[in-house]
Amino acid sequence: MDLIHPHSKADVLEVLREASRHRTRVLIVGGRTHMDKGNPCETDVELWTTMLDDLIAYEPAEMIAVVGAGMRVGDLQRALAEADQEWPVDAPPEATVGGVIAAAAVSPRRLSVGAVRDSVLEVELVTGDGRLVRSGARTVKNVTGYDLHKLVTGSLGTLGVIVQVALKVRPRPQARRTVLAGGGLETAARLLERVPLPAAVLATPETTEVRLEGWGEQVEEQTLAVAGSASVIELLDEAPFPLRRPWEERALVLEAAVPPSRLPELLAEAPDAWGALAGVGIAWVGLDAADGELAVVRERAARLGGIAPVVKGPGGLGDAPVPAMEVHRRLKASFDPAGVLAPGRFWGGI
Repeated sequence: MDLIHPHSKADVLEVLREASRHRTRVLIVGGRTHMDKGNPCETDVELWTTMLDDLIAYEPAEMIAVVGAGMRVGDLQRALAEADQEWPVDAPPEATVGGVIAAAAVSPRRLSVGAVRDSVLEVELVTGDGRLVRSGARTVKNVTGYDLHKLVTGSLGTLGVIVQVALKVRPRPQARRTVLAGGGLETAARLLERVPLPAAVLATPETTEVRLEGWGEQVEEQTLAVAGSASVIELLDEAPFPLRRPWEERALVLEAAVPPSRLPELLAEAPDAWGALAGVGIAWVGLDAADGELAVVRERAARLGGIAPVVKGPGGLGDAPVPAMEVHRRLKASFDPAGVLAPGRFWGGI
């Protein structure tokens, strides 16, 4: 397969105009950390964004960073750390900013930091037919226009190539602590109720990890609340979170999303390699293969009003009905009229 490494927005414009003209199917690639998310699709070339990696503008006082979409997350976090700030995502350091946005990657700390789309203020996108489109504005209080920059979040590279983004960043917490406690989902539900403002409460079949972030005194008070409500096994400061990811040891990982109150039903008969975000409704479920268990978990998620796309290994997005599918089809036709961008990768085979 041919590999294309554009060095500028103009290069991307030219590549996609030519691709549309010749009906050349294009797969957009960043750090390759989220490539398994999406349906299988046949493409002719890979367009890598990793040369579009500049830190274009950064005003710590405004808490806004403007970067090329090919910038590695680790490089961005190191630059922000100099001003004691962070982009609130938990993606691997080798992932690209654009890739995290295109995949709508879920942070284990989503309870406190929200969805990745909430941090995206502005996007510059090259459409499938080679038009440069800008959406949003470099201000946190922007409310004008259509949120096309949020629309491309989670689009899996099927609407255009994200070439530049403006991100809302935040101060790094003064203290970060992970408390490992005994007990699974029931313990997690109790801790979510009794611990004030945790950054995350993640349950596995036999343990619960509580992530605490904030001022030192606040974290100490939260720690006491955890200890008063559960049996503490381990307490670690400045440790990676989560401490344990048993689902990642399996060949295939589902990222199921259901209403938070339905997590116990979703996981009641699931294999024993899972992690669930209490209060959020996200669960990562590890499977040994894309066999019958995959269909069973997906069917249960759909019955509970959710979805269960694969984020590691084969299996794609599944066939759960997606709201407003005709709207998605019209958007695809508008942004990528020749249908050259990862055809079939999105929900519904778009």
